[in-house]
Amino acid sequence: MILIVSCLQDRHAQVVARELERRHVPAFIGDATEFSRGAKLSDRNGELRWTRADGSAAELSAVAGVWCRRYFPPNFDPAVSDSCDREFVRRQWTELLWGTICALNVRLISDPHRQKAATKPLQLALARQVGLRVPDTLISNDRQAVLGFVEQYQGRVIHKTLSPAIDQLLFTKRWDAADAEALDELELAPVIFQEQIGGCRELRVTVVGERFFAAEFDTGQLADGRLDFDVAFRPCTLPRDVEDKVRKVLDRLGLRYATVDLRIDETGEYVFLELNPQGQFLYVQIKTGMNITAAVADLLCSRELGSSSDRLASTKFPRPLRREITQHVVS
Repeated sequence: MILIVSCLQDRHAQVVARELERRHVPAFIGDATEFSRGAKLSDRNGELRWTRADGSAAELSAVAGVWCRRYFPPNFDPAVSDSCDREFVRRQWTELLWGTICALNVRLISDPHRQKAATKPLQLALARQVGLRVPDTLISNDRQAVLGFVEQYQGRVIHKTLSPAIDQLLFTKRWDAADAEALDELELAPVIFQEQIGGCRELRVTVVGERFFAAEFDTGQLADGRLDFDVAFRPCTLPRDVEDKVRKVLDRLGLRYATVDLRIDETGEYVFLELNPQGQFLYVQIKTGMNITAAVADLLCSRELGSSSDRLASTKFPRPLRREITQHVVS
């Protein structure tokens, strides 16, 4: 059995579970949003049982691999309104879930503690260490430092958050003169500021175990390619030295899966922007036909399926299912 930790509405979890079941490998989606709202999770001396709110259950002692897809906060009862109480409840669930899962001694894609440790500052530092070019970067809540940085690059600066928000999708943005008016709020929390890299070609690279699925697209005038849903993605091959350096970064972070964002400047040099240990791949899969779903399934049960991964991952994604998930997926 393969355990997928996410939520029942997660299309990525659904399509991978469907692919596993097509191979006659049982899959159980553990919905973390149901904690405190009907789900039950019990650990008795290492014997772990997960019961979803609908009553379906799995004995996790039979699990051969776990896809730590995403951890959503518990769906709190409105009666739990105190912020300290909610944080206390969240921590209890987090410790039970990840503590017991890590103790299963099975393949984790990827270790949740390593995912959490793969922060943007650490990513950028490791990328520099392995020889990847990284944009000049300022991470700060110092208003004057930011203004000096913007002045140095004559306003050709982008800014983004260190981690995503829970309730909304925050995009990378180019610096605008009006942004200076909001810098008084910077004291509350730091922000990433980077020199704007020239060129308009970016790559979304999905790394699944030892396999790389690279897709190139043109950003045009946008700072964040996710803002244009009509942009075309083209499968491509990374230069060997760039692939080797990206692999070194993931190895040092201890990640078996990640999505990596690169930019190609005017000279053709590849620039490392960031990686996401839980990045989405279905949007790229739909655009290119690369069957990343099969590769994820291969990795989760590789001990069982052995050398069939190359054949399975080369299969094109079925068009009816492409249309179905296009309605639900945002890159």
